[in-house]
Amino acid sequence: MKRRTTVLAAGLALIAGTAPIVAQENICAQEGMNSPLELHKAWILKGWELRQGDPEFVFAEEMDRYYDLEDPQGVYYDNFAPNGAPTFDNAAEYGANWEAPVNSSRTIRHALTEHHDQIVGERVASTTLGFVGDIVRLTGERITFNARSQLGWECDSGEWVIRHELNSAWLVEPKEITPFSKRGRIGNDRGNRRPFLCRHVGDR
Repeated sequence: MKRRTTVLAAGLALIAGTAPIVAQENICAQEGMNSPLELHKAWILKGWELRQGDPEFVFAEEMDRYYDLEDPQGVYYDNFAPNGAPTFDNAAEYGANWEAPVNSSRTIRHALTEHHDQIVGERVASTTLGFVGDIVRLTGERITFNARSQLGWECDSGEWVIRHELNSAWLVEPKEITPFSKRGRIGNDRGNRRPFLCRHVGDR
């Protein structure tokens, strides 16, 4: 009986010792490069960038880090979305809708502007940032715009994924985006060191 008790106690101790490790694996970063706001910046500055000579843009390959394409349900809105369809409830369909206009472009470059913010909880987060864009079509047409983006994130198996998306852009003259591109090469966050706010749920 004593031996059984000893074995049982050892087993419980082992379970108790491993439980925090399992739980920790499912915790999403609240600071650093894998935090929601830093992912939001990478999403626009890397994910949606197109440089001359880049391979064909395939949303499922380029953007799978930011979305759960196996469970793609959510709400995704962009007033610039092609085909007269600004709102989707499926991330995979939303992204595929962008493939044709991206691939009809020679370059697509971005730079951050200002008013970046995040509110982060253990399971959900919200981020917002401003950016400008410069698109050059294969035809030579140039499109410059200013925009704001707000993303709703869910912590899924230790990684933040986008579940809600609200993007609003408006056309501007090229000279209006020049000050932002000069802070750091357009498409590069260097030089754009405006401080951002970081609030955690429960902060006062």
